[in-house]
Amino acid sequence: MNRSIAPEIKLIESIDLPQYDLVHLDNGVPVYVINAGDQDVVKIELMFKAGKWFEDKNLLADIANRMLREGTSKHNAKQIADEFDFYGANINTGAGFETAGAVLYSLTKQVDHLLPLLFEIFTESVFPQKEFDTIANNRKQHLLVDLKKNDFLANRNFVNALYGQTHPYGRVTEPEDFGKISTADLTTFFKKYYNSDNLIIIISGRFDESLIKRLNLFFGNKDWKGDMPAPDITYPSHPSAELIHHTEKAESVQSALALGNLSINKKHPDFLKLSVLNTVFGGYFGSRLMSNIREEKGYTYGIYSSFVSYPHGGFIEIATEVGKDVRQATMDEIGYEINRLRTEPIDEEELKVVKNYMSGKILRSIDGPLKFSETLKGLIIYNQDTSYIQQLLKTVREVKSGELLELANKYLDFDKMYKVTVG
Repeated sequence: MNRSIAPEIKLIESIDLPQYDLVHLDNGVPVYVINAGDQDVVKIELMFKAGKWFEDKNLLADIANRMLREGTSKHNAKQIADEFDFYGANINTGAGFETAGAVLYSLTKQVDHLLPLLFEIFTESVFPQKEFDTIANNRKQHLLVDLKKNDFLANRNFVNALYGQTHPYGRVTEPEDFGKISTADLTTFFKKYYNSDNLIIIISGRFDESLIKRLNLFFGNKDWKGDMPAPDITYPSHPSAELIHHTEKAESVQSALALGNLSINKKHPDFLKLSVLNTVFGGYFGSRLMSNIREEKGYTYGIYSSFVSYPHGGFIEIATEVGKDVRQATMDEIGYEINRLRTEPIDEEELKVVKNYMSGKILRSIDGPLKFSETLKGLIIYNQDTSYIQQLLKTVREVKSGELLELANKYLDFDKMYKVTVG
């Protein structure tokens, strides 16, 4: 074997996707079931339409979700934590723009003991004042620290410039917002959105049919209703009229940059091919932005681009931190790389490397039931099925350099991008 010669790249022709079933509990809650794997572990994810998109006051979705384990009508925060610890389980809560909920990881043999408490958290949380004061104060202190970080400010100013303060995707949190919500607000939000009409469940791991029956005893409860299901809500966006935004911090030795503009989301037919273009541009460690601005120029430790997709919109963002003395030079190089993509076809050898990287990334996204559940969750949010994965693989394999050139001219225009800098 001659180790000085790299092995030939062979693109993946097809993949066998993990199987899943869709069942419904007695009250209609959909449950996606991925029963696979060799380890006796189970992951249960509860996904409610209770994210930032549905709040009428800033921070409601985030803090309501953070407080789910801080006390119910039957257990206090310590008792809840001790119960999960006793059975060797782990529960993570989190709220995003569209959804909020929790993920439970447990040994299969112990999960039956935890289902009653899990249901209790989502039906009987009481949002005690003392715990609320502690969490709100801690969260406020974290924000005050973050507001001193250039990269945090740049991203915050960037999304605000794209959408404006009236839109959930652009609305930023101010320290005074923590004094505008109360435990009564949290209780109202909880009762309205954490209910069976707003819930999707994903179960993955190794288990038998009895788990579905036990799950139905609790989360299939027909009396578990909120005030109303989450309505379809729309928000006006108010993009900034100015493309250039700079926050001066004279004491900083570095500058944070965020560039981009509104774009398409993954529902658009161009998005799959655009994912390939973005990977070439700045979507992985071997990208053009990294090769130029990190490896050749030495301006930064890392620079990335991404087409960010949400169900109600999307945008492209290019972000990095550089020395303040090379801030404009970095801007110029970003513009140079965009212009190359708009004027020069991508070399076939470079494209082959990117296709191979993306094919491997697709395989990793379905490697095992727990990993596949994350991928499935992303599809569910967009009302897609696993055919999307096969279509992505097909697109990666077949997309041509000429098609990417056309997309670059359609979606990448440096002159029309917002350019946000802090430092």
